[in-house]
Amino acid sequence: MTLSFVLTSLDVVDPVLFIALAFCAALTTAVSNAGFGGAVTIGIPILLLVTTPRIALGVTLPVLLVIDVLVVYTLRHKINYQLLTIMALFGVLGQGIGWAFFDFISNAMLTAFIGSMSVLTVILFLMRQFEPATNASAPKQTPRHMWMRGSFWCSLSGISSFISVTGGIPLQIFLLPYKLPRQIYVGTAAAFFFLLNVSKVPFYWDLGILNREVVFVSALLLPAIPLGIWLGRKITHLLSDTQFYYALHMVLGVTGLKLLVDTFA
Repeated sequence: MTLSFVLTSLDVVDPVLFIALAFCAALTTAVSNAGFGGAVTIGIPILLLVTTPRIALGVTLPVLLVIDVLVVYTLRHKINYQLLTIMALFGVLGQGIGWAFFDFISNAMLTAFIGSMSVLTVILFLMRQFEPATNASAPKQTPRHMWMRGSFWCSLSGISSFISVTGGIPLQIFLLPYKLPRQIYVGTAAAFFFLLNVSKVPFYWDLGILNREVVFVSALLLPAIPLGIWLGRKITHLLSDTQFYYALHMVLGVTGLKLLVDTFA
């Protein structure tokens, strides 16, 4: 199996640009996870500039799984298992819903959804930067209230993650009010998305999103992971969290707008 044969079978028009952007997508994902806890994932929007949503989802998943293993292992002692149990149960349920309805979603609808969620992520980020600090109390942490909130937001996170790898927004809405320490928040979220990504494998294979050709391309991108981890650690010494998040969200916003313009123009 040669690279040219694989890219031809995937209907890649510009192989050089595709590989370059795929490597950048994997690199950016590794940088974000290694240096800043995976706050923003822009790999899918970047890949959508040169390929279809289904290929972008398939190529990205193995890369995410490798990064997930590294992050979860590093933060294995920083996980709130009470919350993770609720998150995982409804998140996997959301994955099943995404799998059941995925074939009814066109490429244009997927691209528009991913572009919209990208722009929404930027808007919510900017709103958090400028809104005044409040002393609002956290939601009740009784099992009943936690399960009720989790049943909606974590199921929605599972659906969004399955169809567009944008499950972070619903998860943030569920987790942030509990005001977890940063390391606990990052560790719990990382474990949640690791479980979701593992559960995607049989679903994606059944839908044809994952196949031998896609996995072959993903394997070529694996060198981006150690390079991204190294860069992520370097960047943490050069930029503050705030500076890095602003830069990453700017790229995400521009990419999301480009996807929307291309879809609706």
